[in-house]
Amino acid sequence: MNKSVSPCGIVCADCEAYIATQTNDTALFEKLSEAYRLNMGKEISVDDLHCSGCSSEGQKISFCDMCEIRACCRERGYINCSECSEFPCAKGSFIWTDDSKSKAKLEELRALL
Repeated sequence: MNKSVSPCGIVCADCEAYIATQTNDTALFEKLSEAYRLNMGKEISVDDLHCSGCSSEGQKISFCDMCEIRACCRERGYINCSECSEFPCAKGSFIWTDDSKSKAKLEELRALL
């Protein structure tokens, strides 16, 4: 499976929407749809959860086009936030908590620069 890292630091191969898309796992799509409804108060249809990766040219999860982090990386020509001198910034505060795997991944990538 793809080892790509999204702009915010999520590893695509670890993302349930990506996994469900790659494996065509209907049960996982339904679980994710219900989780978004319960945890975020948002109704997201199974069709809107299909994702080939945030940076891919393929189908993306429905809210990807509205993602401030993705938009910022694209505007600055970055693959992900590890390349940015302002990382971590307020745009990612909702995802980059102290125990965030995505923040840790970006910090790991940044150390390689």
